[in-house]
Amino acid sequence: MRFGRELVAVVIVFALVGALVRTGVGRFVLPVVALGVVAGVVVLLTRRPAYTRTTFGPRTRILESLSPDADAVCVECGSPATTVRRYVREWVILGVPVVLLDDGQIPICDDHRD
Repeated sequence: MRFGRELVAVVIVFALVGALVRTGVGRFVLPVVALGVVAGVVVLLTRRPAYTRTTFGPRTRILESLSPDADAVCVECGSPATTVRRYVREWVILGVPVVLLDDGQIPICDDHRD
């Protein structure tokens, strides 16, 4: 469902660019838009990457943190959870996550961390 919305947005952007190319205004607007896109790419590439710069395609990351919820229980055994694992499945281009495919949280206890 999310991919469908993004596809519609891309089609609308291409339609607007196509309409601008046929007008005199496009001579001024399109270079400004192109500079904005280049600036955005530069900002993304200068940030610390979540993956290596050669990574491309769907990837999964797991992030661990202490359990903020005192009532959380371990999904394996039902005892109080001490850690929350957050998993993130993303589409990655040049080490930069571009599209979030799936995410969630898994509370676990110390016995099941490994």
